[in-house]
This record gives sequence, C-alpha cells and structure tokens, in this order.
Amino acid sequence: MKKLFLSIACFLAVQAAMAQKEVLQFDENNKYVVYQVVDKSGMTADTLYQRAAGFVGKSGSKKNGGTVTQKDKLVVYASGLLTKKEVGEVTYVLTIETKDQKYRYKFADFVFKPYKRNRYGNMATQPGLDVPLEKLWTKYDDKETDGMLAQVGTFCKTNAAQLMLVMDKVQILRKPEDNVKRVETDKW
Repeated sequence: MKKLFLSIACFLAVQAAMAQKEVLQFDENNKYVVYQVVDKSGMTADTLYQRAAGFVGKSGSKKNGGTVTQKDKLVVYASGLLTKKEVGEVTYVLTIETKDQKYRYKFADFVFKPYKRNRYGNMATQPGLDVPLEKLWTKYDDKETDGMLAQVGTFCKTNAAQLMLVMDKVQILRKPEDNVKRVETDKW
C-alpha cells in the first residue's frame, strides 16, 4: 500500500512539474513567451497604467503611451539528492501595455546565464556564456532543461497571478469621521 501511495505521489509531482513547462509558449519568432490579454471593463487606460507602474515599482522603466517595461532576473536551481544548487540565472523582460478596458502582459527575452564558483566561494555568472532559453537543450541534458523550464514557468505563472491581483484591486475610500474631538491649543 505504501509503495502504491508513493508511486502515485511521485507521478502527480512529475505531472505538476511538466504542467508548469507548458505555461511557456512560442511566439512568431520561435522564442519562449508568456502572454495574455485581460479584459477589465469599466477601467480607464490611465488607471490600469498607474497600477502596472505600481506593480513594477522602481525597477521598471515607464514609457509614454501606456507601456511599462521591467527587466529582471530569477535564480534557477538544480536539485540533488538532498540539496539544491544554484545553476544560474534567467533574465527576462516583462512588458505591460494598457488600453481602455483591457491590458496585456508578456514575459519574453529569456536568457540563461550559468553560474560558477568564483575565487571567494560564491556563485557568480560566467561572463560571455549567455544561452537563449530556446537553445538550452543544446547545452544541457533533458532532465536539467525540463527542470529549468518548469521553474521559469512556475515563476511566470505566480508573477502573472500577482499582477492580476494588483490590477484587480479595489481602492477603498475612507469616510471622514464626524465625531472627531477638537482640542484648542492656544488656550491654557
């Protein structure tokens, strides 16, 4: 019974990891992207733009015309028997474009930069070894490639969910309180 339960749990874990890889799609240039158009009826482009700018914060560059761009990176791990090891980082570009009553986001330009221990024992990127995510299978075996793609897919899926929460937030307006006690400070 224990073996059956363990095999079912392992099978479900593998299926969940493979499902995250399916989040990544190919665009017209045969590059990996995560892309979606979201309808927001009743919202102006300016409101959606302000929320998108708030989502990327100071790390993003804002453009006129309703476009917000953020260039960032995520660390990718390889799991060993008992430990996880930093393998490298994946840089990406998040673009959020807004119009009246809709917005779209796109994670694109994924580039893998492998890590190597430097002379201080820290993991650092190897200069000059940038691999586009589409060509990752040429440098690494299938297991490592699937693991990295699954991590990128999971990251994009969670960030897209956070973006949707920020774009859906309802602003709460506080009512002014009428029963506020006033203190006269000029009289002793």
